[in-house]
Amino acid sequence: MSKGFKAHPDNLAKAAKGAHGHAEKVERFSSNLDAKTRGRLLGKGRYGQIVEEALRPIIDSMITDMSKAMAKGHRSIGHGLDITRKNINEAEEAIRKNMRRHQDGRDAVHLKIGDRVLDEDDLRDRYNKQVAERINGLRGQGHGPQRHLDPTDDMLKERLGKPKKAEVGGKTSVDDHGKPKCHRLEGGYIQSEEKVDPAHGPNAKQRLGEDAHLDAEDPTKKHKCDAFSTGFNPGQDDAFMHADLHLRSLLDPDDTSPQIFRISPEEAWGPDGNHHEKFRDFYIDPDRPMTGDTINYKPVDFRDAKLFAMYKPDGKGGHRLVTMYPEPIRERNP
Repeated sequence: MSKGFKAHPDNLAKAAKGAHGHAEKVERFSSNLDAKTRGRLLGKGRYGQIVEEALRPIIDSMITDMSKAMAKGHRSIGHGLDITRKNINEAEEAIRKNMRRHQDGRDAVHLKIGDRVLDEDDLRDRYNKQVAERINGLRGQGHGPQRHLDPTDDMLKERLGKPKKAEVGGKTSVDDHGKPKCHRLEGGYIQSEEKVDPAHGPNAKQRLGEDAHLDAEDPTKKHKCDAFSTGFNPGQDDAFMHADLHLRSLLDPDDTSPQIFRISPEEAWGPDGNHHEKFRDFYIDPDRPMTGDTINYKPVDFRDAKLFAMYKPDGKGGHRLVTMYPEPIRERNP
């Protein structure tokens, strides 16, 4: 009958030394990594906190389990070594999961002395800066942002001008209810006059007087506007930018004539999302254009709307964005 397994003392000592060596190695690696991630290289120490949360409980548990295993004698050595191996694997997986970009040489962040990895707020600020620079560049190419992104709601309404009243014999014509008649465009929309070009900027009428009605790009002409005054909603600069980038991918580089596009918002921004909510627009109410001296406006229904854009050669081998704006479906806006 067996009297039980009896391990050689030298083998027990060697196994215990190896187990403790693994524990010390992982703990030392964790401490070094933790110090780096919380130091000046990573600034605010977010990654240091990740390492602390990921590794410290595992290491503490590992050391505790190993101590218990050693106290129970040689029968627990094998179990203790299994625990050590398991804890080391968990520690490595935690590092890979939470610090992947710092371990993968392909994605590693290479920092100079004094640099730090950008946190979420820094990345957002940098992205917003890049968007602002791109939009400002588009302002120098045409009038897209000036007329369809920058204006306030009041500026979009001013662009529609005032309803042009119909006259007969120098007198304003009235309908059967005594209300002034207005000239009509095709489709029954109101014809207007004294339109203010949003490209002049805010408070144009106060600053420029009658010159506010002139076209900002060609002051020899009066500004024109269709029945709709369209624009992107405030805060949609990045949507405007990405739409331009997509449209540029459709340009024919060998075509030296103006290139016009009408695409669905889904083509520019993908199939998901209520993209029509990115737009705003007004038109003068055809049924009741005015109440006294007050102009009545209606908001536009942008469902099924298209994005209209025009590009022209820039003389340098590329193309400049002349304009881009949402184009509503007239049948949805009677």
